[in-house]
Amino acid sequence: MRGSRESRGTGPDTWSHLRSRIFDEYRDGLRGLEEYSHAIIIFWMHEVEEVRLLDKPRHAKDAPVIGVFASRSPRRPNPLGVTVVELERVEGPILYVRGLDAWPGTPVLDIKPYDYHDIVKCPRTPPWVEDRWRVSRELYGRIAPWLGPCC
Repeated sequence: MRGSRESRGTGPDTWSHLRSRIFDEYRDGLRGLEEYSHAIIIFWMHEVEEVRLLDKPRHAKDAPVIGVFASRSPRRPNPLGVTVVELERVEGPILYVRGLDAWPGTPVLDIKPYDYHDIVKCPRTPPWVEDRWRVSRELYGRIAPWLGPCC
């Protein structure tokens, strides 16, 4: 499956309201998705050119050097991206979503409904992740308010 991202805005919130067109041969696979408020989008980070097995997380000044599998870095051996989006609506082969953090033209590999099986009520995270969340909470509150700790 491959979709495309087309922005409907400009400025810092461009990825907060987007539409993604799904190829016509997958259109029937969207039936029932409109019943959900959110979806999980799995995509291929097709512009990643470098793999780093060890790295310091971006935007986290006090974070230690960690392995790629303990990070959200795009510089992975298999550059898969996973994000939770808010479904605004589904019209034919077009998804209108909020919160897709992928580049325009990024190949969408799969779409899954987000439901109770996907919720971790109080995940354990390293202290530097907690610190980073406190700093970026305002930004995420505007573009993806459904993200973040609930405990």
